[in-house]
Amino acid sequence: MKKSKRLLVFVLQLLVLVLVGGYLTTALIPSTLASNTGRSPNVIVTINADGSISQKGNLFGDGLLYPAAVEDAERGLGGISGVIRINNQYRNIKISNLGIGLDRDDLQFGNGYPIDMVYSSFLANVRLKVEKGRLFSFDKTLIDYASLRELLYQPGDTNYRGYMLDDKDTITIARGSTVDLKYTLHMVEGAGNELENVTAYMPIYINVHEYTDSADDGEYNPDKGDSGKEHDEVKYQDANDELLVGSAYTEPHWSHDCIITLLNNGVIIGYPHEKYTIVDYFNGTVDPVIYVNEVVLPGKFVIRAEVAALIGRALGLHKEHGDSTAYLDRIPYWARGNVVATTEEGIFEGYPSGMFKPDNYITREEMVAVLIRAFNITLEDESLELPFADKDHIGQWALEYVKAGYENGIIEGYPDNTFRPKNPITRAETFTIICKLMGWHEEHSQ
Repeated sequence: MKKSKRLLVFVLQLLVLVLVGGYLTTALIPSTLASNTGRSPNVIVTINADGSISQKGNLFGDGLLYPAAVEDAERGLGGISGVIRINNQYRNIKISNLGIGLDRDDLQFGNGYPIDMVYSSFLANVRLKVEKGRLFSFDKTLIDYASLRELLYQPGDTNYRGYMLDDKDTITIARGSTVDLKYTLHMVEGAGNELENVTAYMPIYINVHEYTDSADDGEYNPDKGDSGKEHDEVKYQDANDELLVGSAYTEPHWSHDCIITLLNNGVIIGYPHEKYTIVDYFNGTVDPVIYVNEVVLPGKFVIRAEVAALIGRALGLHKEHGDSTAYLDRIPYWARGNVVATTEEGIFEGYPSGMFKPDNYITREEMVAVLIRAFNITLEDESLELPFADKDHIGQWALEYVKAGYENGIIEGYPDNTFRPKNPITRAETFTIICKLMGWHEEHSQ
């Protein structure tokens, strides 16, 4: 049987690890700027033995960024290049996501242009390339001049979650080892005068996981189950939880209206909470916004058992059950009846190994496939071309489902025109799709 690696992942720090921040200044006049050619990296980030992070150095230094051809930018003429060295003294880790933080208020300029225009142009016209290597030999491109908009990470906004590296590009660093990342910032040649003398504070974030290797008894089978591929042996521990602080608990989540609709119709209930229950919600003794943000937790990734329960409640699919199911692994009691019912209806099919894997997160393409099957949505136009820039990353097994979802207005892409099929899907995104499928979304989206 085909063997593969299996990762057990534990999130150490989620996008709150600031590698380094610096002030970046732009200009529209040519000047000579030497790129880093020394033997020392610009920035050294150390993950200490106790898991804490320390860093020294400056990402930007005194660099000057202005419109230039890519080849010139890489030679230091109009571009800013340097090296980040990650020194891992903790445990074996994996880096799967890189992002930049940049708000409108982080821009400083005095060129007279509107701030919205400057901000939008900055995100569109400044590009970042990241390469991986050791000892200043960089032979693997991780990010190939993606726009800052594609890399943007904004807390609380699931549209901007940073740049998810391809599986083949994830960075593993053994304990006691180092990895060098070369970066190049480039401003496209067509950038306008609105970017003259713009100064920005721009931190870079990384998503760090601990991992251990173990043998996998699964074999890839594209015709079996939800995806056939037992790739979601990678377990994330709330890998995209939104860290709600300050007023975030009292500000409505973007999916608030859909969540309220599903709460009122008994489709969702929320997690156990030390203070609030669903009874408090219906009695009006808790602010609905607080209940959604603190009890429903829309920013969490959704697991397979939860999806079975959601579909079961939405469609009235539930079956009395005993201690056993059709699956080899244990299904939690609270979801067992829904798992049995949705399996018998052909909505869930499980994995080739005979397991359901109830605690594993479900990817965006898997979720679409499950929901399209559940609600009997069919693809009318088989020649439909998806508009997503990453449509080639959608598994062949899932392509028809994704097309059907798009054709029927059930799914949309991200603002950067991607679908991100392999990314885990959040509860909020799941709730919104179910709300649309139930025909309730239009009631509160007018």
